[in-house]
Amino acid sequence: MARRFVAPLTESEQQTLTSAYHHGEKRALRRRAHAILLSDQGHTIDQISEILQVRRDAVSRWLKQWETSGLDGLIDKPRSGRTPILDEHDHQRLQELVAEQPHQIRSLQARFQEETGKTLSTVTLRRALKKK
Repeated sequence: MARRFVAPLTESEQQTLTSAYHHGEKRALRRRAHAILLSDQGHTIDQISEILQVRRDAVSRWLKQWETSGLDGLIDKPRSGRTPILDEHDHQRLQELVAEQPHQIRSLQARFQEETGKTLSTVTLRRALKKK
């Protein structure tokens, strides 16, 4: 079995990874930075995958991403997700309708659908009103 390690890290890279490991916002980034640091210390991919409780191919992918893209390779890329049902104009119109009838969520829902043609559940409507 091949023993693959990352190229020796510079002092700057070690500091960057240590900072990401200790203070990174996302758990995934902290875990990936930890994997790179463990590899630099001489741990094999199998050992790292056992320590971090992840699959071997994930660790291998992280090492490749580190070597090709550095820290940027360890950060998750933005994902598209679902497009929002309501745009800024819709949010403004909802606020206007609430000002007219603040305690009538069902009538608000019906009027909004009548005006815009967009159907909203009461949960979506409440969530939209809480945002603003």
